[in-house]
Amino acid sequence: MSAKSRINLIGWARFFLPPVLLVFLAWHFYRSFKSIESPEIASLVLSVPAWSWGSCAALYLAGILCSAMFWRILLVACGYTAPLSRSCQAFLVSQMGKYVPGKGLALLMRAAMLRDYGVPMTIGVATGMIEVLWTMAVGALLALAIALCLEFFGLPGLSTDRWLIPKLGFLAVVTLVPAWPSWSIRLARASARRMGFDTGMEQFRLPAGRLAFGALLMVAGWILLSLSLVVLVEGLAPCAGLKILAPSTAWVPLANVGGFVASTPGGLGVREFLIQQSLTPQLGSEQALVVSLLLRLVWTVAEVASALVMWVWWTGKPASTTSGAPE
Repeated sequence: MSAKSRINLIGWARFFLPPVLLVFLAWHFYRSFKSIESPEIASLVLSVPAWSWGSCAALYLAGILCSAMFWRILLVACGYTAPLSRSCQAFLVSQMGKYVPGKGLALLMRAAMLRDYGVPMTIGVATGMIEVLWTMAVGALLALAIALCLEFFGLPGLSTDRWLIPKLGFLAVVTLVPAWPSWSIRLARASARRMGFDTGMEQFRLPAGRLAFGALLMVAGWILLSLSLVVLVEGLAPCAGLKILAPSTAWVPLANVGGFVASTPGGLGVREFLIQQSLTPQLGSEQALVVSLLLRLVWTVAEVASALVMWVWWTGKPASTTSGAPE
């Protein structure tokens, strides 16, 4: 398939993908909640206060916007200055693509949406891939560091799994190797070539200073995602959220990176399972399952709502005719 055909396919996907995904995700959550046999599930869910729902969603969106900002930093490093607002919009809209097997559609969608701002598809896809690799690598390293600290100081509440730290070490290696600058550039070029785009990328650079700043952004993003879990647990079981404040910064990256490595669409199933296993010692198996499903539900609704709002905003505002390409 030619590059032009792929771009046309992306355009159609942006219109037809959201309703298909809504049906798929609705069915997924229906089956998941139906599997809970407790008759008190409805009252348990309704007991969560509005501030907890809202804070959970807001912290999640703030967390993933750190990744959007890092992507923009990489674009600027390559000499392409698409507006920050447009870069964030493209990032949020493209989140719907991650629920399609293969994960490539999300990268293609965000890259295609910035073509009107002078960003070549090659650069958009390549920088997007590096952002994803760095997000996962930083998450795995953060989870490993937190787990080691909790283990060293003998703090309770991490996990009953004695193999947790070796698992985190394995995830750190698996994600760090492809995220290494020289390897990530090679992977980006190979991916662009497979997608049928020009692979020259002569302006492609990864300045050490910007990568370091991006890593700090990723740490902030993972902390915000972890706080999203904390406020949801606090709303469901008062005082329980504070007890998981530290270990949650290991659980959430572990669940997300594990879902990414498992390559299920959007990490469905894998992330919920890992979150449930992490919370079970603190909340019990039933409440842990409810929290894991509610967390996924809130995050998904936040993604879908923000994607729809950003898409309407995008189509209602004409693109700039000024090229963002370097002179």
